[in-house]
Amino acid sequence: MKVAPAVAVIGLFAGLLSNVAHADSDLPVWLQERFEPVHYDLTRMVDNTARNLDQFFGTEDSLFVENQSFLRVALDTRLQPGDSKLDPSVRFRVDMPTTKKRLRLIIESDIEEPLNRLSEQGIREVRGGERFDTSNSAVGLEQRSSNDPSESWVQGLGLGVKFGAPLDPYIRYSALRQWNFSESKWQLNSSSRVTQFNQRGLQVRTNFDVNKPLADDVALRFQTYAEFEEMRDSTVFSQTAEINRILDSRTALRYALIVVGEDRGPNTIKDYILQAYYRRDIHKNVLFMDIIPEIHFPTEAGRDPYLALTFRLEAFFRGNFSRAL
Repeated sequence: MKVAPAVAVIGLFAGLLSNVAHADSDLPVWLQERFEPVHYDLTRMVDNTARNLDQFFGTEDSLFVENQSFLRVALDTRLQPGDSKLDPSVRFRVDMPTTKKRLRLIIESDIEEPLNRLSEQGIREVRGGERFDTSNSAVGLEQRSSNDPSESWVQGLGLGVKFGAPLDPYIRYSALRQWNFSESKWQLNSSSRVTQFNQRGLQVRTNFDVNKPLADDVALRFQTYAEFEEMRDSTVFSQTAEINRILDSRTALRYALIVVGEDRGPNTIKDYILQAYYRRDIHKNVLFMDIIPEIHFPTEAGRDPYLALTFRLEAFFRGNFSRAL
């Protein structure tokens, strides 16, 4: 499938949505009437499931306290020369805040998803694998401290099972921290996790995010991501430089240069990527549309630069829509 016609089709689709835009939705009325009952039922299911489990393990306060449970469903359409595909993903997190030690039940279709989603496509191409794969799905429990990450480390300990033949149980440690430098306005975020699988062995991931606002609607950001897998006996990494712009209350645009590499093979650097990332809240902070054109400059001998395009629809089902995820 050619990328250029796909860009035109998606641009036309975005234009049609904008022509029927309302204050908080781009969907036409007839589509809102079909989507909202489904969204309401799934949101109620997520919220009720979370609160009932929390009440079983915790206290009656579970019926009233803030709950951060959510169901996220995404569908990516990836278009690039010779390799166009649909790539769904699901993540279901049940939060149990009133248990003695705060627990989270996590069901995910992609246990391999990087901590940093921006460069996930480049990372995925280097290490291979589809996002929605039964043998790549997992279910687990996580206990995480409720500290403020700007004041102290937020640490978590989890265990679970990765599906496949055979099942692969794992134990995981995670840590989050944030440092704010008020005088310079720079902010540093650190996110790491260490997972020990019974079959696959050790997996270590870390992400550093350094950002600074340049104006009320523009921010500069640098992200460094590294991932070591014992089974692959290699480390995959990416470095990203971004300019983020807020176009309005429902629209954001990001320009990024991404460098992706791996410490094996003839070339350490595998790919240079120029990326634009357009994100639009198309319905009431629960349904989002992403359009992500990219130019890849692979370093492998015999591979020419190529264009790629990702079109993503992402829906969130959660009781408190105002919370950022």
